[in-house]
Amino acid sequence: MNEENEVKKYVQFYSTKLGKKILEQETRLVNKKLTGNKKVLSIGCGPALIEERLHQLHPNMNIIALDNSKEMIKCASKKISIIYGDAQHLEFKNSSFDAVLYVASLEFIKSVQKTIKETYRVLKSKGLLLVLMLNPNSKYFQERYNNYNSYIRKNIKHTNINNIQKIISQYFNIKNKGYYLGITEQNIIETIDQSIASLFVLEGKKL
Repeated sequence: MNEENEVKKYVQFYSTKLGKKILEQETRLVNKKLTGNKKVLSIGCGPALIEERLHQLHPNMNIIALDNSKEMIKCASKKISIIYGDAQHLEFKNSSFDAVLYVASLEFIKSVQKTIKETYRVLKSKGLLLVLMLNPNSKYFQERYNNYNSYIRKNIKHTNINNIQKIISQYFNIKNKGYYLGITEQNIIETIDQSIASLFVLEGKKL
């Protein structure tokens, strides 16, 4: 499947009943954590669905979304600022942002070390890092990872959450972390059970 078709399939999923529920819950969590931050960079935004909703909730929040897929960017809302770029080599000045967001994107980037170092650089003093990662221990993840034709199996670079945390802790004080958003069949439940929760959420402050 070429990139264009993969992107269409990805976007179409979020128009399904389950996809809408997931998007709603992720937006609710991100909004709760980012409220009060004036300038936000979202890295690996895809079609920027969450970013568009954040803009609707906070019209005065300056949200810049970045992705390395031109096909994803084509599908994104024109209501927000979205640019093509590489998370490992950000073209922003030092201390440019109040917060940096990753939603199911950090684990798809080749070098976490370079990426987190760049994130640290562009964040202001005591800036917020908010990372939502796919939970590799969940049934939801395993079902997709075991499908060799799935987007996750073909594109994910890292499945060890502990290794990613170690890298993040070199640059950030990890304030909160935990599991979130259980997905079973076509339903969503609140849970911290690692076998059910689809996301691992980490919140850090720049050292």
